[in-house]
Amino acid sequence: MALPVDILSEKPMLGMSKKRSVFYHLHTLYIFTRNDFKVILYPQTAVGIFQALAGGLLTTNNTPDLMFILSRLPLVAFWNWFNLLTFNLANQRLPNSILEDNLNKPWRPIPSQRISPDEARLLLLFLLPVGIILTYFMGGFQETISMIVLTWMYNDLGGGDVHYFVRNLINAGGFISHASGSTAIAAGFGLYELNDTAPYWLAIIGGIILTTMQVQDIPDMEGDAARGRKTLPLVYGGLTARISVAVCVMAWSFICPAFWSVNMGGYLLLVIPGAVVTYCTLTHRSVSADEATYKIWCVWLIIVYMLPLYKNPEVFSRWGNGVLTSVKRPDLF
Repeated sequence: MALPVDILSEKPMLGMSKKRSVFYHLHTLYIFTRNDFKVILYPQTAVGIFQALAGGLLTTNNTPDLMFILSRLPLVAFWNWFNLLTFNLANQRLPNSILEDNLNKPWRPIPSQRISPDEARLLLLFLLPVGIILTYFMGGFQETISMIVLTWMYNDLGGGDVHYFVRNLINAGGFISHASGSTAIAAGFGLYELNDTAPYWLAIIGGIILTTMQVQDIPDMEGDAARGRKTLPLVYGGLTARISVAVCVMAWSFICPAFWSVNMGGYLLLVIPGAVVTYCTLTHRSVSADEATYKIWCVWLIIVYMLPLYKNPEVFSRWGNGVLTSVKRPDLF
């Protein structure tokens, strides 16, 4: 399928406004990232907050303060969004991505001619060192460096296209980096760090992504086929991809609660939404239904991230006791 010359041109595209306000540019940055809020911004911000609140289960802070960690939420969200932005700039500026987006997501900044591929490249060139400097001081520095390398492998080296296993493996590394960096920032960079249990839990998170991330490829088969991407649904067929998602989601719905040795309520917390993902994946087979299933999977992933806090909710009781003791009783005598 051939694209108009101006779509892939490195020069400013025809029809692009020469006078663009600050709000125009901010909206462009939002459009670059908004489609991935459900899988990156929301879940990866949540995992940092939840894991920091779980205290000694995953960090060196055995008595986390609820209000302190919640006050870190904007910083955690910004860190995740910034890394998402740099990844999407690196991805969406490439010719194959523009080809895919013209079919699947024509509203994105480059296909809709809000910004040219060359402008996206220059913005990325500026933001990468800015991000490295920022994270050196705010936390998540090592994780940001890891994601820059993974972004290069995924986009410029074609790791996201060459084979579904390589694609999922790089995605797993990205999710591990997001979870680790988010937790470090939420817990308090320079004050606390991840403990010895955290790598095992992060490995489980990576395993979840490695074995179920093809759920996002099922509704994107047309665009992926156009760019020659070898995703699992395209290599082995949609049915095989659906079965793999269903089986693995249900398996992890039992493995994760078992890892934390939670009670029956903890199992039900994950097994029920996992069963919903499984049912929808196997029975609802339209593009719109598959996109909805992908969103349900994202909710299921957030619930996975909640398990450490479910296991150790002491932060709430400490906060409640602190509130009660801070209330002065009236002096009756």
